[in-house]
Amino acid sequence: MKARIIALCGLITLVAGNLWAQEAATPVAVAIPPLPFTLIILAAACACAVFCMQVFMVVRGGQLSRAWLIFGGGFVILALSQVAVLLSGFGVLSLNRFIVPALLVVMTGLFFYGLYETKRVLS
Repeated sequence: MKARIIALCGLITLVAGNLWAQEAATPVAVAIPPLPFTLIILAAACACAVFCMQVFMVVRGGQLSRAWLIFGGGFVILALSQVAVLLSGFGVLSLNRFIVPALLVVMTGLFFYGLYETKRVLS
């Protein structure tokens, strides 16, 4: 199973590297979501992170505690990406336009790993 995860990570890296290399050749428009939508996502991510930490405290020391900790980390990364979008939108912070998508890829990876851990424990 670890070989499959490593192969999947390698495939994602190859695709990301290919897209990154194409960036120099063809400009890609990155759509920034409107402010209210970004605020809703930020509020939802913070609420989900708090909920995950509350569940983690309940199952602390159990077999599923690691999975809930990983899910909480994914929601924290999502919240950070939305804060970066807000700060960049207001001109407070100048970011490379690949920072937010990279954070979203990390978040997706954490969610995937959390699901893998949950499946492993429940199997």
